[in-house]
Amino acid sequence: MIPPAIVDLLQTGVSVNVGTRDKNFMPECTRGWGIWVAANRTTVTLLLTEPASARTLANLRDNGLMAITCSRPTDHVTCQLKGSVTQIRQATPQDYERQQQWRHAFLGELIAVGVPAEQTDALIMQPAVAIEMQVTGVFAQTPGPGAGEQV
Repeated sequence: MIPPAIVDLLQTGVSVNVGTRDKNFMPECTRGWGIWVAANRTTVTLLLTEPASARTLANLRDNGLMAITCSRPTDHVTCQLKGSVTQIRQATPQDYERQQQWRHAFLGELIAVGVPAEQTDALIMQPAVAIEMQVTGVFAQTPGPGAGEQV
């Protein structure tokens, strides 16, 4: 299960980075645009922009393995979730509503660290694909003592 402190972190407008690998173990990284935890606290859903995530999506369809690193810009509190993809689907209107809630929090974080508000308008988050992942590992990644330890 995802610990409550990590659930709380993921609701604060974290930056979302998605890591995958291909069949030759070549890494690939893309940005996620929204993340939320299911009520059972064992799965997460995140959104990827389809055009910018083609290689990541190909990797996920090939092997289903993914690592998600989430970091809050204002204090660098960071976690990593590892797991296996359970579903890849087109984003729904409900997904886009959740994405807008995340976007509001994320833009607040960016503005708080000095990103001009007008630059945040350039973020392209749609059209999106929803990725659901069964979490098999949760790791602390905040810089300093304890980074890399399983939570």
